[in-house]
Amino acid sequence: MDRIRFGIVGSGYMAKLHSLALRNIGCYLWPTLPRIEMVRMADIVADAAREGAARWGWQDHTADWKEVTRAPDIDVVIVITPNDSHAEIAIDAFDHGKHVFCEKPLSNTVAAAERMAETARKSGKVNIVNFSYRTWPGVELARQLIRDGELGDLLHFEGHFFQDYAADPGLPFSWRFDRSVAGGGAFGDIGSHIMDIACALMGPVEAIAARSTRLYDRRPAEAPDGREVTVDDLTASLVQFSNGALGSVHASWAATGHKSDLSFSVTGTKGSLSFSWERNNELHFFSAADPQRTGGFRRIMLGGIHPEADPFWYAQGQGLGYGEAFVVTARRAIEAVMRNDLNATPNFQQALHINRVIAGAYQSAEEDRWVRIPETAAFG
Repeated sequence: MDRIRFGIVGSGYMAKLHSLALRNIGCYLWPTLPRIEMVRMADIVADAAREGAARWGWQDHTADWKEVTRAPDIDVVIVITPNDSHAEIAIDAFDHGKHVFCEKPLSNTVAAAERMAETARKSGKVNIVNFSYRTWPGVELARQLIRDGELGDLLHFEGHFFQDYAADPGLPFSWRFDRSVAGGGAFGDIGSHIMDIACALMGPVEAIAARSTRLYDRRPAEAPDGREVTVDDLTASLVQFSNGALGSVHASWAATGHKSDLSFSVTGTKGSLSFSWERNNELHFFSAADPQRTGGFRRIMLGGIHPEADPFWYAQGQGLGYGEAFVVTARRAIEAVMRNDLNATPNFQQALHINRVIAGAYQSAEEDRWVRIPETAAFG
């Protein structure tokens, strides 16, 4: 394979990150990758497609997304549109022989996510979901330590993703505040990232109990009194994992003072670890095997010796950031296409499980009870 040709549907904020990753990845991984071609950007707003393509280096642009999903000159389709359109676009891409790299969450409903996962399975094409925090070197190192038995039997996971941009009551209404489009609020959006990490480290969720709250019932919009908000601003949950471990997973985009606070800890019978995205070049690890007199959490500074960090700066502590996270997931997608690796992760089946857990949390909050999550081997 001498080249991989990409198309992208959507020209918003995430297009910048995906485009920069594709433009840079060949330099980071030369000479192991084929030539990466950024063929076409689609957006239903023609001016946005044209401007985005010019700004971020796409060869062509269109207002018809089918000119990406059905185009003979495109191999991989990136989907970054609002959640309620993921299914239609991704399924059309699979039906026309494309590999698909989709933004999270997989869809706005479990039913649509199930259709996407089933179509992906039948297509024989690579399917990757952009759970970029899960693939981060510090989180991958945590996963390796757990897999290698360094923590012993897993007992507990505590995680949250808190941001504060929506704490401002003057923040304008957008599609993210409309449950029919987004599928959920803070827990469905940024909460999907921390729940994905929880499952990647601990295994699938068996049951969940949750409470949700909404800070502002309306957001400024064209209407004189604004538009109604139909999603949560904060959801807190307790979870039971299939392996018997317990946990808590919380998300809020209105948590004052928290900028991009994705944090978690894992406790096992032989050790523990903790991570915070706001100090994302560190992982903290405790081993019960250390002498008690000098034992304690050690700070591991991340660098090129750690998983997923090899394309970047070799020296530990030099620092990686948000942009590099998108290079990591782009690399996974590209190398999966090169190998035709249909089991590459994070994939649609795993993302379907996250959709089901999110839906279970909202059901629990509405019905005031624990909700069991359908069994899955996605994170087995």
